Amino acid sequence: MKWLIGLVLVLSPLLGCAEAVEPVQPVPPAELEPLPERYPIVREILFKGNTVTKRKVMDREMRIEVGDPARPNDIKDSRQAIQNIGLFKQVIVDQVPVDGGVALVFTVVEKWYLLPYPRLDYNSDREFAFGFKLDWSNLGGLNHQLEALVSRQENAEDDRGDATEFEFDYFAPYAWDSAIDVGLGVSHDITPIEEEDAAGEIINYKEDYSRFSVLALRRLTPGHGSQGWRIGGGLLWQNETLRGTEAPLENGMATAAVIQGRYEQIDDRLYSQAGWQFGWRVEAASEDIASDYDYIDLRLSYFRAIPLWDVPHQTLRILADVGSYHGGPRDFDAYGLGGGSNLRGFDKEEFEGDAYWRLSLEYQRPLFGYKPVRGLVVMDLGRTYEDFDDLTLSHTQADAGIGLRWRIQTFVDLTLELGYAWPLTRGGSEPFFGKL
Repeated sequence: MKWLIGLVLVLSPLLGCAEAVEPVQPVPPAELEPLPERYPIVREILFKGNTVTKRKVMDREMRIEVGDPARPNDIKDSRQAIQNIGLFKQVIVDQVPVDGGVALVFTVVEKWYLLPYPRLDYNSDREFAFGFKLDWSNLGGLNHQLEALVSRQENAEDDRGDATEFEFDYFAPYAWDSAIDVGLGVSHDITPIEEEDAAGEIINYKEDYSRFSVLALRRLTPGHGSQGWRIGGGLLWQNETLRGTEAPLENGMATAAVIQGRYEQIDDRLYSQAGWQFGWRVEAASEDIASDYDYIDLRLSYFRAIPLWDVPHQTLRILADVGSYHGGPRDFDAYGLGGGSNLRGFDKEEFEGDAYWRLSLEYQRPLFGYKPVRGLVVMDLGRTYEDFDDLTLSHTQADAGIGLRWRIQTFVDLTLELGYAWPLTRGGSEPFFGKL
């Protein structure tokens, strides 16, 4: 027992000291400043696969330059911007290590740019046409576009015979390496007409209608290539000549000043789009300045493509436009609704007037996982008026329809449409088909 008592006497001071010691509080670690983003520097930008397209067409779309950090978002935005040009079936970007950083290599697969073909068309407005058409995209590798047409076409309107058409259109973005887009258009139509005069007699004559326009738009959003604002204007000349001993008094010619603008922020996703576009246009002619009559034509347009529910290429498209025409020649209706391009469940230009509005909703989704072919559900609404002061939502015409769209990636901007629409304000039905 003596040894146990001794052990207690030895340890008791130590145990007492242990009870008196305060617990040690942990010291919080010092906060570290976040590390800066570290990306390799872009030392070179290369393009491959562009056998026709000039390098500068793609350079001006880039969101990243040599000497910038290779940020993933900037590289992704640059790839999308090149895709938005519409000239390529595919755009792939790779980072290749080089001394002091990386090289960005953009590999593109070009579409077919030259499409000459005999024109043999029949559209949903029951108009048959034959002739020759030339579609030439990316002319000279500069993304310039040329369209030329010579054809003979039936008219859906009963009082108008087969028309002979000549058309030429040229569009040059970034003309002369500037921020200005230039467009030129020329057309001439010859149409035989058979109608009743005021006395109820049938008369026959020919209408020659000529049109010439030159427009220039300046890009106002720097660093965004084909996206952003464009504002400009130009001149439009049009002339109607009536030939034949029974021809009524002709409307003559008008030379109009044109002012227009457009904002665009649309991503091309190969088989669908995402984004929106807004545009406005004003035409004005004065009888005192190289014109036989006065007129003012005002138009607004809106387009929106909304991806739905994270399903690839499933979108809701919204198309809306409104117009108001004032003055002009006698017996002239500026606008017509009905047919495959707007109110699809009605006859072509069944409703006419000097003011109008139109709204179309289009839901589309790939069928059976095959991206180029999409199922389509549409609804169209609209109405025309004799004058803008008559604007009201009563007696709105409406239709609904179903169909298919086939996006052909081999060529630039080529989509075919086929479907059927039913008027909601009366009985009947109409097919709609053609090229978008």
